[in-house]
Parts: sequence; C-alpha cells; structure tokens
Amino acid sequence: MANTFITPSIVAREALMILENNLVAANLFDKSHVSDFTGAKVGDTITIRGPAAFTAQEFTSTVTTQNITESSVSLNLEKHFDVTVGVTSKEWTLNLDQFSQRVIQPAVAAIAQKIDSYVLTKASQTLYNNVGTAGDPPDSLADVAAIDKKLNDLKCPVANRIAIVNSLAKSDLLSNVTEFTRANERGDGGAALRTAGMGEFMGMSWYMDQNVASIDTLGPASWLVNSASVAIGDASVAIDGGSNNPTVGDLFTVAGDTQQYIVTAVTGASPITFSPTAKVAWADNAALTFNTTDHVANIAGDSRGLTLAIVPLELPAGSADAEYIADRDLGIRVVYDYSASTKTDTISFDVLCGAVVQQPDLLTQVLG
Repeated sequence: MANTFITPSIVAREALMILENNLVAANLFDKSHVSDFTGAKVGDTITIRGPAAFTAQEFTSTVTTQNITESSVSLNLEKHFDVTVGVTSKEWTLNLDQFSQRVIQPAVAAIAQKIDSYVLTKASQTLYNNVGTAGDPPDSLADVAAIDKKLNDLKCPVANRIAIVNSLAKSDLLSNVTEFTRANERGDGGAALRTAGMGEFMGMSWYMDQNVASIDTLGPASWLVNSASVAIGDASVAIDGGSNNPTVGDLFTVAGDTQQYIVTAVTGASPITFSPTAKVAWADNAALTFNTTDHVANIAGDSRGLTLAIVPLELPAGSADAEYIADRDLGIRVVYDYSASTKTDTISFDVLCGAVVQQPDLLTQVLG
C-alpha cells in the first residue's frame, strides 16, 4: 500500500529541489526562454533572437540611421531524460526523508548529470573560439591570464564572467596557483553550484564540473580545400588529400585566415560543415590545419552565450497520479504507474530540454 503522504506533488517538489542542487553548468547558463514553449514535445523548435548590432558613429552635421538587424538561432528540444524506478511495498512505508534518500535523490541526481553533460557537450561541439594547449590543462597564472586576454579580445563583458573546468584542471590550478587557494577559502556548502565553486579570480567565477566534455579527435592531417574558392559567408567546404577523417568538434584553421573554426557536421571525409561562416575567401588547395590532440573542452565567458530550456511536460491522460513542478526556469515531471509485466509499482522522473550556443563570441573553449 502506498504511503498516502508521499504524493506525486510532494515527490515532485522534493525532486525539483534535488535537481536544482545537483546541477552545475545548467544552473549557470541562460534559461529565460522556457515560456516560449507551450505543449512541448521532443523535436519542437523555437527561434531565439539575438541582440541587434550597431556601430557607434561620430556625429558631425547629420546622422546615419541604422536598421535593427537581429541574429537568430534555433533551439530544439532534442533530449528527454527519464529515470523510472520500481518501488516495493517496503519502500512505500518509508517516511519522506528515507524515501528521498532511497529513491528520489539517486534518480534525480542521474538526470542532473545527464543534463549537465548534454549542455557541456553541446558547447564543445559548437564553440570555435579556443585558448590554451590541447592535452595540457590550465595550471599556471599565465594560463589564467591568457583566458582573460582571450575574453577581452572577444569583447566579452567583464561583469559576471564564469569558467567551468574539469576535475584535473581544478586540481592543477589549486596545486599550482596560490591565488586560487586563497579564493577557494570562502567556504559555503549545500548545493552543487556552491560546493563546485572554486572562488572568483581574475574577474571570473570558477566552477568544477565532472561532466566537462572531452573531444577524441581522429587526428585529421594534410587536408586541403577542394573547391575553386570558398566565399565569405560559406559554411561548408569540400576537402581532399588528407588522412583521418574530421569529426564533429574538431578545431581547425585555414591558410590565409586567422579565424578559428570548428567542424559541426561531416559525412565521411567530405564535405565538412563548420562554424563560424568563412571570414575571408579560401583558395583551392589552401591547407586546413586541424588540432590533432585529444582535449578537454573547459569553458569560460559570459553565461548568456548559451541558452538552456527545460520545459513543461504534459501530464499523461492514463495516470491520475502525476505532477509537473517548475520554479526558476527548472522543472521535473513525476508519474506514478503500475507495470503489469513486472507486477510492480513504478515512479517515473523525467525532464524535456534543449540547449543551443546562442552567442558564441561570448564564450571560449579552454583546452586541456
């Protein structure tokens, strides 16, 4: 017999609190577009408008009126994360604290790990700006200064900058940069976002997340542009002459172009789709130089560079015992059910979400 006090509403509220307390990266990025989705399901897409860009001009005798031209990106609800747990009659007799420890916490923590991993992987496959050395985590004051310089060169706002690094980078920074140890001495416990904090240093709030993505490159080498020309604004190119096919997330530059690029899609060896669009024209047989070293995609910059949407899920018509709870742009659905095949009661925890790098020039990969 189910504990009448452990209702879907109570479990959902407890689950939402645990979800918020276990998210790190997902809590740091922009989540302001949740309300744009209504009656959402996997595969739904909205268009997110970016800020308009203007050029400040010196006034002489007349003004030049500038049109409002906004960039836009599509945010797709591509991930539906679920944990369904079989609940025994013994577990139904537990009080809420015991039930939370045995059932709710491990289930929701697993979902939180999936969300953070998804967000950070999305960033690693999209962010073309990069600083540091592949295979060598940031571990010195000079490395931190280089990150700061990169963000300054990108004209990233100086307020509210964040940096998210993996456990190895955190260990190296705390071991080798005395200033980090001092910044980390402000102890505040509780939620993952606080316990993951490494302190504020050189204008950035630093966090450790075990879900920072790793890019395993195949080591593409000797590839050349296989086109009469690639025009400014193109986003794909045919290539030939090389070995080891490029993969999504591979970073490269092109002879005669100082811009850093990232492979966003590829079929076989060629063509490849890349980001950003070509900044200058590429000549036929221009050499592509790929990063051929596996690396960790730590991230630094402004939280508005990436947008995450965790959107409401409809309550199933076939179950009266269900609840969706949302607060501060986070939400989770809880559904009670019975499995005829296993003859057990089940509780399902699920989250529908999507993420997109909205303003890539506000963020940079910090190679490690």
